[in-house]
Amino acid sequence: MGGVEVTEGATQLPPTVTGFAAKCAIAALHRRNVATQPLLHRAGLSEHAFDNPRHRVSAVGQVKFLECAAEAMDDTVFGLHLAQQSNPREAGLLFYVVSAAKNFGEAWTLFARYCRIVNESARLKISRQPESVVVEISFVGIPRHRARQITEFQFAVVLRIFRELTGRDIRPIRVACAHVRNADLREIQRAFGCPVEFGAPSDQLEFSNETFALPLVTGDPHLLETLRRFCDEAARARHTALGSIRASVETEVQRLRAADDAWQLGDLIGRLSPPVLRRLAHFRGNALPLALAQPSKHVRVSWPRDGPENQNIGAQQQAWRRRRRYIVRRETGAEPRIGSCGSPQ
Repeated sequence: MGGVEVTEGATQLPPTVTGFAAKCAIAALHRRNVATQPLLHRAGLSEHAFDNPRHRVSAVGQVKFLECAAEAMDDTVFGLHLAQQSNPREAGLLFYVVSAAKNFGEAWTLFARYCRIVNESARLKISRQPESVVVEISFVGIPRHRARQITEFQFAVVLRIFRELTGRDIRPIRVACAHVRNADLREIQRAFGCPVEFGAPSDQLEFSNETFALPLVTGDPHLLETLRRFCDEAARARHTALGSIRASVETEVQRLRAADDAWQLGDLIGRLSPPVLRRLAHFRGNALPLALAQPSKHVRVSWPRDGPENQNIGAQQQAWRRRRRYIVRRETGAEPRIGSCGSPQ
């Protein structure tokens, strides 16, 4: 299913964050005399949750809050501007352990290992290419298409941190974002100092091998050795968040919609097993989630219900084909191609 990973039968706890981005947003809203309580309420958060620095908040709530704050500030690049105003040291332990690394590459390795201290939903994968290094970032349990402001905030903060730690105007070779953006492209490219691709298959930062070898002016092996123990303990305390089925499918569907790839969208739907589809369709009976409806409307799509005729494998496959054909026709306005979706697993 491309970028969709589904885990069934597991106990899933929603990912949490320290709320660094949300705290920065609250401060920015206060400076503009914008009431924060209604926005926090819309995001499912409480302002009192930020009184205790040890208290963690919902990762999904933080994502929603930054989107609400951007709307209230009438700032479509709110996340980028927020990163430029923030103090990265307020991210806490993660900032200091990264700053103690000997070079840019080791700093990224530490960041990948300990990022869940700050954000349990974040996953980093570092891939070395012949002439560059690609850092791929994914967010588990969060519908990626809803996370525009938080993603741009985090990318900009990370880049700001490494520019400070190296004493260089570090510029990636390339930045890729999974969400779609059609406005303010020049400002974003100026901030990152490189081409930025939107609607990409995944979120990535690509750096040259020379950049990855740059030393950090703040490197301190003794401090690093001391902080590792605290970071290992803090990381163990953070559970590994599992991706929710709805979040994973919503993210992939929005990516395929942005690419106008109707056939892959049909293939995605066709490869989901009936139990997964039933779990996705928990809104008002057998209704397709809003992510699979028309992007500009809240359109409900009902699937044919399973009946007594679906007791044997042959009948189940026929019912599945009817269901798949119904959804693809509703989504694309065309009949699915023969063999485009495969049989349910």
